[in-house]
Amino acid sequence: MSAIYLDVFDKAAVEAAVRKATLVISFIPPWMHMHVLPICVKVGVNVTTSSYISPQMLELDAEAKSKGMVILNECGLDPGIDILGTMKVVHEAKAAGHKVVSYESYCGGIPVADQADNPLGYKFSWNPGASIKASKNTAIFMRGGQRVVTNEPLKEAKVDDDVSVAMKLEVYPNRDSTVFQERFGMQDCHTFIRGTYRFAGFSSIISCFHDVGLTSDDPVGDGVSTLKDLCMWRFSVVNATPLAGFKKQLCDTLTNGMQ
Repeated sequence: MSAIYLDVFDKAAVEAAVRKATLVISFIPPWMHMHVLPICVKVGVNVTTSSYISPQMLELDAEAKSKGMVILNECGLDPGIDILGTMKVVHEAKAAGHKVVSYESYCGGIPVADQADNPLGYKFSWNPGASIKASKNTAIFMRGGQRVVTNEPLKEAKVDDDVSVAMKLEVYPNRDSTVFQERFGMQDCHTFIRGTYRFAGFSSIISCFHDVGLTSDDPVGDGVSTLKDLCMWRFSVVNATPLAGFKKQLCDTLTNGMQ
């Protein structure tokens, strides 16, 4: 095994590296994949990622097939293992003459219960920024025959007690479920939701962070260098007037102990 430094924006360097490979596994940030995949198709080298299939990736489908090569995406946990499990159930149901009319699939990486020792009940095992941004993605799903679109998926969270009587879990919708409904051939479903598991309380806290701008990518004010500074500054911006009196006292209490 060997490693090289490679700039994915350098087309010539990427092509030179791809030509030496028999398979490319792209684990770069999703938005960078299209700097690599077209070159793989050009050269005729199979490529796989764990990322969602984007419209740009689909544009490579015909050419890749004409060359007899494979572009394999969505082969992680979610999406990935959940898709395999779903299709197994769907195929078994159809083989038995049944029709699936309601579908809900949830998964999520949560810490072992005795290590869920913070208010979120969560530990970041991947890019924290990407994790927070993912909770702000528009969610689209079917519920009771109605197409639901929400820009605040965390506000759709509900308690799920079907998994464990010992753990308090909640679920919320994740991205556009209806894309998978068509791919799975499950148009008969009046309810079709793909979502995320978290320990109860996660959604309400992160949703509040979104509401007051703590998770915003906007530049912060001068002098903000700590989490407490950020909270106080964001609360001031949201209220549009300087904090004073009871509101300032409440914020001081909420941020007590923050560094």
